[in-house]
Amino acid sequence: MQQESFESPAVERAAARLYRPDLPYHNFGHALEAVANGREIVGRCREEGIRIDEQVVYYALLFHDAGYHEDHLAHGCETKEIYSARLAAEELARHGVQARVIDKVCAAIISTDRYASFRTNEQKAVRAADLAGLAADYEIFRANTEKLRQEHALLTGQSIDWPTWVAGAIDVLRTYLNQEIRLTSYFSNRHGRSVFHTRALANIERLRQEDLPPRLARTC
Repeated sequence: MQQESFESPAVERAAARLYRPDLPYHNFGHALEAVANGREIVGRCREEGIRIDEQVVYYALLFHDAGYHEDHLAHGCETKEIYSARLAAEELARHGVQARVIDKVCAAIISTDRYASFRTNEQKAVRAADLAGLAADYEIFRANTEKLRQEHALLTGQSIDWPTWVAGAIDVLRTYLNQEIRLTSYFSNRHGRSVFHTRALANIERLRQEDLPPRLARTC
């Protein structure tokens, strides 16, 4: 499929330089996967007559984890998402992107924070694209959980055993899922059901069951 005019190899190269390639999860490959997820979500929006600015979604997902490996506090940013938004704004301005677009991009990046609110369709799409792996096939979901554990050890020098990591990861993931993403019917249909949440919760439950001793797993 032909790329839209705003999709820029130069901007993508600039974004790639802001990611640490040896990170197991938050590398530029993850950003590109999120961009692909975003295209799919935008396509569903169009099919369902939902207005959305694809340009904002594209740029936000390219940069949403930029500088993840850096100490955001040392750069005067309260969260990693705010720091990523700052990096995005600097690069997009260098490439001549309009200020009004940059503002929306930054707001969408900040909306991926664990506790952030997300109001516009663009913010919802970016958050959903970033979290799409939660509802992926279980093997992918579990592999991502392990990659995040490895990444934590790499960045902090602290190794966490698998059962402890799983328990913490489940708490974090449930926090994300407590907030409904009301966008397309995949996330909330006319009956109030969410395919995304159903699949993600099934993955979390399977991960939890795998970590239990066999006797307990049979009784849960």
